Amino acid sequence: MTRGFALLSVSLLALAPATVFAQDGGASAEAAPADDGIGEIVVTAQRREQNIQDVPISITAISGDALTEVGIRDPRDLSILVPGLSSQAGTSATTTSLFLRGVGIGDFNSNTTGAVGVYVDDVFLGANAGKLFNVFDSEGIEVLKGPQGTLYGRNTTAGAIRFSSRKPTDEFSANAAISYGRYNELQVEGGVGGPIAGDVLKARVAGTYLRRDGWLLNRVTGNKLNDLDMWAGRAIVDFTPSSDILIRAIVHGGQNRGGARQFQHRGSGIDFAGNPNFANGVPLDGLGYADTDGDLNAGDYDIEGQERVNVFGGSLTASIDMGGVALTSISAYEQVRRTTVEDTDASPNNVLTATYIDRPKQFSQEIRLQSKGDNAVNWIVGGYYFHDKLVTESAFDILRVFRDPDDLLGTLDPVNSIGNFAYPYTQKTESWAAFAQADVKLTDRLTLTGGLRYSRDSIDFDFHSFFDDVITIPVLDFTGSKTFKDLSWRAALSFQATDNLLFYASSSKGYNSGGFAGGSSSDPAQLQPFRSEKLYAYEAGFKSDLLDRKLRFNAAAFYYDYRDLQVFVFDTSGVLPVQRKLNAGNAELYGLEVELQARPSRNFNAFVNASLLHARYKDFTALAAEDYSGNKLVNAPDVAISAGFSLTQPLPGDSALRLRVDGSLQSETFLTPDNLQANRVKPYGVANARLSWLSPGEDIEVALWAKNFTGTRYITYISPVVTMDQLNYNDPATYGIQAVVKF
Repeated sequence: MTRGFALLSVSLLALAPATVFAQDGGASAEAAPADDGIGEIVVTAQRREQNIQDVPISITAISGDALTEVGIRDPRDLSILVPGLSSQAGTSATTTSLFLRGVGIGDFNSNTTGAVGVYVDDVFLGANAGKLFNVFDSEGIEVLKGPQGTLYGRNTTAGAIRFSSRKPTDEFSANAAISYGRYNELQVEGGVGGPIAGDVLKARVAGTYLRRDGWLLNRVTGNKLNDLDMWAGRAIVDFTPSSDILIRAIVHGGQNRGGARQFQHRGSGIDFAGNPNFANGVPLDGLGYADTDGDLNAGDYDIEGQERVNVFGGSLTASIDMGGVALTSISAYEQVRRTTVEDTDASPNNVLTATYIDRPKQFSQEIRLQSKGDNAVNWIVGGYYFHDKLVTESAFDILRVFRDPDDLLGTLDPVNSIGNFAYPYTQKTESWAAFAQADVKLTDRLTLTGGLRYSRDSIDFDFHSFFDDVITIPVLDFTGSKTFKDLSWRAALSFQATDNLLFYASSSKGYNSGGFAGGSSSDPAQLQPFRSEKLYAYEAGFKSDLLDRKLRFNAAAFYYDYRDLQVFVFDTSGVLPVQRKLNAGNAELYGLEVELQARPSRNFNAFVNASLLHARYKDFTALAAEDYSGNKLVNAPDVAISAGFSLTQPLPGDSALRLRVDGSLQSETFLTPDNLQANRVKPYGVANARLSWLSPGEDIEVALWAKNFTGTRYITYISPVVTMDQLNYNDPATYGIQAVVKF
């Protein structure tokens, strides 16, 4: 692994003169003339269209075409282009925890929304499982780094990711792609749109389907696990009764019918009485089992997990041009139905089987009034309402290996946590917010930005736990209510030194409301509400286009004062590890990010992005008075690098060959606040490649592709179980062929 890391480092760093064509396009990108350098990227990060180089925020914008070329299917794949962004893969194929600049929380419980807000067509998605169905028929993605509390509000302590769907076009347009690859992977994606009734009514319909056989051999049954089987669809209708009014309706849905994630097993080296349990130096679990062959593509499982996820949502956006101001209203509804059955112990013995059932429903309403055009003062004011109802019916079947199937009642032992432990709960969240922001031009080149947002979040929590196995034995009934209030703000000063050079400095405050832990509990102390976390951010940077826009060089330095940060830990003092959510005292983060992009000729693009980060707990006393002060924050690499290039070779007849390579590297990270070596992720690097033939006009493309062609394997998540750990690894290398057609 070390040798591979070094080789990949050398090969990618050799591309330093080269660009980020991958980022040569955002939510809306205008292509530059063939020999005119890097094209202008138009983003809407501040709720209005701006050149990305004029926005005093650290932003990475990725075009829809680049998402297809790199093979990005959901937010977890973005780290190959955005070095400050990372993720922890969860207990299923459709959940994840996102981290940005070291800020995030690795809590996969259903009532956790995280610190990186995910928005699709300006609609905030609260449910974990609903965030991974939207990267298809995409116009582009914007990754906003740092607190976005003023304009985006709740759950953007770390930043925000904005997905934009392709919208209906003035003329008929269509595109389709089909890909086949390793493990019989089949992916089909397409979209069609255009006018229905002249300029008054336009529509677009798009969908995607992904199926893949499993790559993980179950040595008990001979079946292949970790298979994929999902689809998603979207319809957009634009109604324009006049040139001043746009009403946009969006309906989307999707399903996942693939396998639940299967893990690798690692014994803890203790038996059920807490005594050492080793064989020839190999740590065993409580039943004496160990998976010792080191094959990450095989395991021994008594349960082959399944996942059933249904997603549905819709939004209605009305935009009215009132002359010098514009009024926008966004009403949205989202719901998710998820059932996941998981072999939590990752062994041939039925030690722990989890069933996760959650049904979140959310409604949101946003109203914005803002100035139009480029004025001496550009302003926006608005209000936001969010209501979420989450109903869960999850359970752990604990130590069934010790049960007699002919005498389930007689072998039920709640005192020693033997039985089916259910912990259903209902959580209702209601949020209100009012916000305002203004850009004031002090001079032609100097602009002052100021913004405020007042938020009020109320949470009602109704929790029950009991053994539900032949008979019902109550364990805990808990109800709680808590209201959290906050005033977030942002102030920035930007100086346009030249037409191609911007300096900026900003100060902002981010807020993530407190709440209640959503894991299994038997003690009311485990369910006491945790406090809101607050992040005070200070950032300075510059954005520059050089050499007649052949070279783009952006850099930003930041300092975070992170207070009462929310931390996810496991309480392992009992028979069953209990998920806990705590407030650490404070943390300090600072770092430097550099983006270098180049387009020296019409046929060559390349990029190198780098992130240097220091992220440490300053004051954190955890369970059992363990002092984690000075430890690294979870999922916070000191060094992360992304790099890539695209080389086009024209052919006779105006067709062309194009080679694209993207890669990323990161230094070690820890998956838990204790920073134990057992929970360390070693430094690693991954790379993707794509070789394609393009027809004249690039209407047809046939490509060979490879994801993770280095075959790098690394741990994405670790969770303690009863006398053992479950380890989640990334997918192995995949490769295949794809055909793309555009009309």
